[in-house]
Amino acid sequence: MFSDPQSVTYATVAKSLVCIGRTDTSSTYRLNDSGVVYTLTISHQFAKRNRAVVRLQRDAYVSDVLVPANSSLASMTATITMDFPTTGYTTSDVQNLVNALTAFVTSANALKVANGET
Repeated sequence: MFSDPQSVTYATVAKSLVCIGRTDTSSTYRLNDSGVVYTLTISHQFAKRNRAVVRLQRDAYVSDVLVPANSSLASMTATITMDFPTTGYTTSDVQNLVNALTAFVTSANALKVANGET
């Protein structure tokens, strides 16, 4: 189980998210930062294949592009899903694959992907 609180950095600013819920297979951490809500969810499924998911969500009110005086709630998420069989791969193999992916998704590459590059 992860410690409470968890810290994430958004736009170079550290955010401290406190635990708001736990079960045997998941934990949820949240911060309401002046109306901008950050939610970190860590969850697991254990079956014929194991699945571990780390998801960070940001909810904020944004200006309406047609009527700037109006605002609406908008949400965005970033997710890492680790899906692997119960036998054949070790957790170190999973770690190595995640490390390879996160090393690829540099700030520059994340911007390219967000802009539609493949």
